[in-house]
Amino acid sequence: MAHFESIFSVRLCHPEDAPLLAPLISALATEEGVTPPEPEALEEIIRAMLTTGFSDFVIAERGPNEDEVVGCIQINYRLSTWAAAPYAYLEDFYLVPEARAQGIGTKLLDYACQRAEGKGCQNVQLDVREANKGAMRLYARYGFKVTNSMIWKRDKPECEHDYSAEINELVDHLRGNEETEAA
Repeated sequence: MAHFESIFSVRLCHPEDAPLLAPLISALATEEGVTPPEPEALEEIIRAMLTTGFSDFVIAERGPNEDEVVGCIQINYRLSTWAAAPYAYLEDFYLVPEARAQGIGTKLLDYACQRAEGKGCQNVQLDVREANKGAMRLYARYGFKVTNSMIWKRDKPECEHDYSAEINELVDHLRGNEETEAA
């Protein structure tokens, strides 16, 4: 097991940090049993999210020169129609195994919550697998509470009708391309 320096820093990421974040998110996907996207595609997505302001990412770095990336968290900004207010949803919270249980996750979570509050978010939400007891303890210590909501997921929905041809025809029509209608 690698020995880590006790000094670490936590900072907000910029689009040029995408290559630092991609390996962490890829490792998280792999730990969760999911095949991650290609590194270049993942970097492109992260860069786009950071450029557009769709999300913020926070990164933790360790070592004498803070040159060892050991963790990250994504802050996704959303609007609630029910509360007519913004809220934050935390995702991609990951620490390399050697950096766990050393306070780094707490610092990342603290930074993310402060950032969300600074952006006017009324609350911060996240989800966690039932098997991830360590994360649950961290969230409980930090004041998160279990809600009555459950997350449901449907992979690649198969609808009763495929509307893609109609949608493509409409898009072509709106663009002034009448070729599709004649076909």
